[in-house]
Amino acid sequence: MSSLALMRWLEQAPARYDAGMRLLTLGRAQRLQAALAEAATPRAEADVLEIGCGTGALTVRLASRGARVLAVDQNPEMLERARARLLEADLAGSVELVERGAAEIDGLARSAFDAVVAGFALSEMSANERAYVLRAAHALLRPDGRLLVADETRPRGTRWRMLHALLRAPQALLAWLLAGSMSRPIPDPCGEIEAAGFRVERESRCLGDSLTLVVARA
Repeated sequence: MSSLALMRWLEQAPARYDAGMRLLTLGRAQRLQAALAEAATPRAEADVLEIGCGTGALTVRLASRGARVLAVDQNPEMLERARARLLEADLAGSVELVERGAAEIDGLARSAFDAVVAGFALSEMSANERAYVLRAAHALLRPDGRLLVADETRPRGTRWRMLHALLRAPQALLAWLLAGSMSRPIPDPCGEIEAAGFRVERESRCLGDSLTLVVARA
């Protein structure tokens, strides 16, 4: 499977979310989370904002590398799962979990973070919502701060795009029937990130060009 279209359905069952993400990404989710955590924490005690923390899998990785993390998510059940995971790992002291939507990060202190991380969160938004959140993230970063994004993206080549659409269609239909919504593959992640004022340093793709990791600077 190459799509994250079932993400909304998985969010309704936090206990199954991590297993579902591993299945839907053929194991790439964990690798991308590890890459995000490493890129976000070039030094210990970095101040990191995590957008859409979900069940806290990436949050634990960030905190275990010495980061001070503010993790936001609009789903209270996900936050409870994340809190339990942090307590189990004895990392709760370095993480603040906040029930807040991504569009509400503009209320946070400007220039307060060394890194902003979004793992599989931006594809849940419309293009206008992504543009707003990315601009807000830029304002929250300190000079030369990093933006790290990993998400579902639209393949660039015609062959990959056709294959992705074919594989995604039944999943998208099921997600719509179960949850009434679906994720949206991002057509041009680097273009959107640059339009928000960032300088893209690195882009890497996998799984038929449908999953992308972007590292950018403010």
